Amino acid sequence: PSRPPPPASRLTVHGYLTQGIAASTGVPFYGMERHPSTDFRYAAVQARWAATPRDVFLVQLNHRRLGRSPITTFESDVNLNWAFYQRTFADGTALKVGRIAVPRGIYNELRSVGIALPTYRPPVVLYDEGAYFSETIDGVVASRTFLADRPWRIEAHAYAGGWRSLAYDTWSETYTVSRVQAEHALGGQLWLETPIEGVRVGVAAQRFAYDSSAALPATRMREWHASFDATRERGFLRAEALLQEYRTDRFYSGYVQLGARVAPRLLATLEVQRSRDTDVQYGDGTLPRSFDWHRSDGIGVTWSFSPTLALKAEHHWDRGIQLEQPGDPRDPPRFRYAIASLTASF
Repeated sequence: PSRPPPPASRLTVHGYLTQGIAASTGVPFYGMERHPSTDFRYAAVQARWAATPRDVFLVQLNHRRLGRSPITTFESDVNLNWAFYQRTFADGTALKVGRIAVPRGIYNELRSVGIALPTYRPPVVLYDEGAYFSETIDGVVASRTFLADRPWRIEAHAYAGGWRSLAYDTWSETYTVSRVQAEHALGGQLWLETPIEGVRVGVAAQRFAYDSSAALPATRMREWHASFDATRERGFLRAEALLQEYRTDRFYSGYVQLGARVAPRLLATLEVQRSRDTDVQYGDGTLPRSFDWHRSDGIGVTWSFSPTLALKAEHHWDRGIQLEQPGDPRDPPRFRYAIASLTASF
């Protein structure tokens, strides 16, 4: 039988910190306003205890600042981000129980780890800051790798449970944010690792039910998600597409990111995001049946001082109603925002 690790190696502690300064022209966007502000921050501390080689307990506390965004009124300065127990069985199956990151797409389990991201945050059309797309699930996640010794390897995840997230009303006369509860969630993700180093393809699906709230009527939601990730030493190409079906509409979104290492320490990134609402059946009846929700084109650079310390600067040109003020989908505002950040991990 396997021997337990020495006591000193059973506990490991990791963490990260990203500090940004940002401003937006014209309209507020996730806490960014016309005047530059340094009130943008992601931080977390993670403690992992290996009770045995197959039994692990993990807790992660996080802190987030989004400038003057109303999202921050729904969270404390320090939050319980992850907290779960993991059991690994003899066949390699891993079972996690508690509050766990949802296995969804390329970035969901890394969405705040700045040192692992090419931009300050992942594309908001698929990884919103707390609204509609949940980072975590309160429930259970099962994972297993098939054909581990073959050129084509499959990584499979399945999960069940629920979560609390936010919903916002940007098309009414008054902008509002409220909390919503998602229940009876079921979902899964498959990653196909190809024989080409760094190239993988993923598909995912989930369904859940929203409780009725002031911001969102009781409804069932279904989601389909496809991902492509080609990450090589000299750069990367990443793309994801999403379809969400609500009772009131269909939501399409996607993005493409292209990164090139133009020097050993310098990475340049181009990013295109698009999202569109169709078959719209909500609001006061004056909304168009189909409209652009958000469009964004961005460029950024990252200077890596070391594998654990980097400086980023980026600029984005946006148009849409994914804002923090009322927005008219018949004439969505155009705006730009810029953000610089220093990110570190330990």
